[in-house]
Amino acid sequence: MPNINQIISKHNKSILGKNEINTSDNTCNCRNRQMCPLDGNCLVNGVIYQAIVDRQDNNKTENYVGLTENSFKTRYNNHTSSFRNQSKRHNTTLSQYIWSLKDQNIPYTLKWKILAKGRPYTTSTKSCNLCLMEKYLIICKPHLATLNIRNELSSECRHKKKHLLCNFQPTHS
Repeated sequence: MPNINQIISKHNKSILGKNEINTSDNTCNCRNRQMCPLDGNCLVNGVIYQAIVDRQDNNKTENYVGLTENSFKTRYNNHTSSFRNQSKRHNTTLSQYIWSLKDQNIPYTLKWKILAKGRPYTTSTKSCNLCLMEKYLIICKPHLATLNIRNELSSECRHKKKHLLCNFQPTHS
């Protein structure tokens, strides 16, 4: 039977292993690489991204800044799902804006861009570089985040919660 120190060490190693930034050669799994939202880099982990929405009727551009601890492709698929499903139209301010354009039959184009990379919350540094970088970009470069709601700046890091002891589930081997 492992002691508590061994159990915690094993848990920490598994959590830290999941947070490693994707360094494999496989950077895209799109069926058609020409249709990749990030020009062949959609499997990158731990990024702050920007969605650029260009209205075709008046050439006005709106921008949204977001982050993902997982691969960008996973977050991208969640966004596109919220653009297709009426029940998810209020998931993000980006989806609300896209649905407002759809409701008015306004054509638009959507482009994606990586603004920065960072590590999610770690217990060793007790900080989340992903959340800090996203907040920095929203505050200091507001032209990059015209659609973002400013009250999200006061929210606490969502990546920290999985490191709390109450979420610890020992595995018996």
